[in-house]
Amino acid sequence: MLKNYKVLKGTASALALDDDNDPHIEIRIEANGVSYRIALNVRSKESPHDLLYANIVDFKHGALTEALEALPMGLTDIRKDHPELAIDYVRGGLIEREDMNVAPFQLSGPKNDLRDFIEPIVQEGIADTDVHFYAFGEAWGPENNKPDEYFHFEPGNGIHDIHMNQGDGGSFKATNAPNQDGALLVHFNNTDEWVAIFLCFQSQNWNTDAATGHPVSENRGGQGRGEGTRRPQPVVASSLRIIAALINPVNGEGGVEAETVTLINRSDMSVSLDGWKLEDENGRTQTLSGTLAAGELRTIALNAAAGGPQLANRGGDIILRNGDGAVADRVGYGKSETANEGWTTIF
Repeated sequence: MLKNYKVLKGTASALALDDDNDPHIEIRIEANGVSYRIALNVRSKESPHDLLYANIVDFKHGALTEALEALPMGLTDIRKDHPELAIDYVRGGLIEREDMNVAPFQLSGPKNDLRDFIEPIVQEGIADTDVHFYAFGEAWGPENNKPDEYFHFEPGNGIHDIHMNQGDGGSFKATNAPNQDGALLVHFNNTDEWVAIFLCFQSQNWNTDAATGHPVSENRGGQGRGEGTRRPQPVVASSLRIIAALINPVNGEGGVEAETVTLINRSDMSVSLDGWKLEDENGRTQTLSGTLAAGELRTIALNAAAGGPQLANRGGDIILRNGDGAVADRVGYGKSETANEGWTTIF
């Protein structure tokens, strides 16, 4: 487990690159008169060395970004003061393994390595103090009487491990834990736009124990999430939720797959399903009917033959719409949930 899982909020003032065997992009950050250094990994010590990354432009997650905007400049202790800000790649719904691409630290050609999209954002932030940086990871310092190694301010302060911090099976296993992943978010206040950068190592396993963050299986690294995840999409308040789905059922006669979705009425009143719909990520829908009593579960057989939703084994989304067509719930799953034929995925 990380000892000091925090988020640093501030403005950028300088940029440096290391040239050693464990390269980082070093970013100097200012916050209320105190200097910090962000050490952003761009190469893995372990093979394969190239990182996985996702650079999400126009990132939207209202609950997270509004909470970040409200934070004071400087370091915030996530575990102690704001546990709701904790990032979890595997269970949080912000990112999937399938959303990430492999990129080297530095490669000839445009837009094909980590420096190509990280450096311009930092340079823009250096030129404009209305650009705010939010770095999630492990904090260090203050290191009194020890100037910073790259920018020479004193005392040394900073934040590193700005990447996925679970699923390690090697020398970094001791730092595994859920709800402590790193990320770099950037807010352009003038346009109210956000960019999110997520990083992880190819050696990390995305099937992790919910209590320890350790790999569930040593031979399934990089295969997607361990369980399905509720998506951070705008939804209306609803008493109905998707709690499970049979995504890869055992084939029946004629190769027919009897896919199902299970709903729960979590309220204390009966709810009519008339006009409600289940929908897949490609817009195929199935209209529901009947009534769900308070606390009742119902498993609905999907009718793909009639044009209803189909649950792709490569991963996808399941959407529940109310009678007005608004999204009442939306869940997602990765390829790992389809690996065991006949097993039900829990959301």
